[in-house]
Amino acid sequence: MNIKRILPLAFASIMLFNVSCSSDNDTETIEKQVNYENGIIISNEGGFTKPTSDVTFISNNLGTVYTNIYSSNNGGEVFGKVLQSVGFSGDKAYLVANIPNKIDIVNRYTFKKQTTVTEKLDGPRYIAFSGNKYFVTNNNFAGGTKLNAYNISDNVFVASVGFPRYAEKVVEAEGNIIVQTDGIGYDTNPPYNSFATGYTISVVNPSTMVNPKTITLPAKGIIKDLIAYNGIAYVLVSDTTDSYIYKINSVAGTYTTTTLTGIADVQKLRADKNNFYFITGSNNIYNMTIGSSFVSNVPIVKASGNVYGFDVIDGRIFASDASFTEDSKVNVYNALDGTLLKTFTAGVGTNGFYKN
Repeated sequence: MNIKRILPLAFASIMLFNVSCSSDNDTETIEKQVNYENGIIISNEGGFTKPTSDVTFISNNLGTVYTNIYSSNNGGEVFGKVLQSVGFSGDKAYLVANIPNKIDIVNRYTFKKQTTVTEKLDGPRYIAFSGNKYFVTNNNFAGGTKLNAYNISDNVFVASVGFPRYAEKVVEAEGNIIVQTDGIGYDTNPPYNSFATGYTISVVNPSTMVNPKTITLPAKGIIKDLIAYNGIAYVLVSDTTDSYIYKINSVAGTYTTTTLTGIADVQKLRADKNNFYFITGSNNIYNMTIGSSFVSNVPIVKASGNVYGFDVIDGRIFASDASFTEDSKVNVYNALDGTLLKTFTAGVGTNGFYKN
């Protein structure tokens, strides 16, 4: 959920009651159970004021798209509002909804709902897994910022730890839970200018949940993203001139820096096949080999539309041209040369892509 979008409370959404499967441009009603293995799960945030969140699936060969798969596999149940993120553990998918403070747990292959978790949630955002627990950041943007832990076995609340400002992205790396505890804030009056809330990343011991270690990054730019790749956490920071990728050593509490010289306003960072991919506010998508210096300022491709969801999975770039008043479009590009491979329709406010 982009906070700048919701400040004016201007979202308007359309409730969709029909559920469809499409192959290329053909659409038909789902009447049989579908297995959603071997494809991409797509989260659709929905509107802030109307319950238009749901989930889309596209097969690995990009040939078949199923929309509204949560509703269609749960008796037409409406998921709700603001589907923030999705996480996987075993055969379960965890659908984290910022509003109305819930996590719906479904079978990741059938999307049949198993249970709903609501205890101690207050603006849930993102989810990570370590050992026998899962960890959920909560950020109500009014002073309530914390990390909750739950048992995977029975979904019982275990403990929480609070933070001074934010609790946003969360990943597991090097046996620790890494939390983005600063990021972007906005003025309360138009034109809602952005500012940095601070420059901290917090390291939480998943066993004890006490005395988090704070790693303070350089005071420049704004923290925009946090990812984990091959067991290591990386933080993206950008300003109006350059951008930076910080490789976090969560054990030592240190970091190393890769500077993206001349690449301003990078918004999202992803990793695939030992390459970083990142997208700027002007929709330019770049890549570089992880562990190397950034040497090319020539983008792979300039994505089209209002790019809100962005990921790179198995050599393909997924970028949503998001709408919050109607279904969003998704463009899929070849990650090597930027060739457009596929354009299809997902749901309202498409915000995330997850390999299933």
